[in-house]
Amino acid sequence: MFASLDEPEQFLVHDMRFHQTVAAASGNRILTALMNMVATILFDTRRKTVKHATDLKESAEMHRKIYRAIRERKPEAARLAMRDHLMLAQRAQAAEGIDYSDAAEVSSEGNGDGGNHTA
Repeated sequence: MFASLDEPEQFLVHDMRFHQTVAAASGNRILTALMNMVATILFDTRRKTVKHATDLKESAEMHRKIYRAIRERKPEAARLAMRDHLMLAQRAQAAEGIDYSDAAEVSSEGNGDGGNHTA
């Protein structure tokens, strides 16, 4: 991942693989399936703006922190590190101009219910 800091699209490939691997390693089949379902949408959306990203090194360092907590079997540290990482990613993507509302609409239209949801 660190080797691709100067290649944002390649970094994004590693980023998506990292998150899919962590989801799979969790043993939570629902989380894994959810991550796999949204990965393509997230990748396609983020690919358009990742070249403007200024936080790739910080993101890679956060991935390392998450990985180390998992490797050391420290679930609370891993959870907190992932939370911090996702919050940073949300702020960074907002700065890149990413609006996931369009992606959510596309996703809901493809689920067979015409995009109609009730709470």
